[in-house]
Amino acid sequence: MARYGFIKTKEDVKFLILYALCYLPEAATFETLLDVCTWCDDGFGWFEFKEAFDELVATGHIAVADPCADTTYRISDKGQEALAAFHNRLPYTVREAAQRSALRVVRQAHRNAVISTHSEQIHPNDFLVRMGIDEVFALEMHAANADQASLLEKTFRAHAEEIYQTLLHAMTKDYEAAE
Repeated sequence: MARYGFIKTKEDVKFLILYALCYLPEAATFETLLDVCTWCDDGFGWFEFKEAFDELVATGHIAVADPCADTTYRISDKGQEALAAFHNRLPYTVREAAQRSALRVVRQAHRNAVISTHSEQIHPNDFLVRMGIDEVFALEMHAANADQASLLEKTFRAHAEEIYQTLLHAMTKDYEAAE
């Protein structure tokens, strides 16, 4: 299958990975980096990305953020130096796409951090589901079973802002004028 994009070589993939890492405010997982980078350019796939990533870790351009956990990565000083020396190697459109993609991922992470859900079984056939957006609103609902509780949590996580707007509209509607 032909791939179309500006990124053609493993070295270009490596620079893209380093470039993306410098725009992420916190250490990132492999999956997050893959998401940021593959959104930028269609010239490479998972295997090319994985090979380039592993080489950057092996050469010390990417450091494991927490050696005990071994799941998140950050750009090392060596990686920063390489990026500073060669950052213009990436085409301008790819650099711009990497910045937008990193911002998209950061926004999603911030959103996920403020949305919370939790279920607990109170009695047989009675689950209490707590859902909320930090410092905005909280909601508790009872569910008849674990599947329904799970569905409430999943739906809230996916549509918290819409649910908030719907409840706000319902709570601020002038019901007396509607009569």
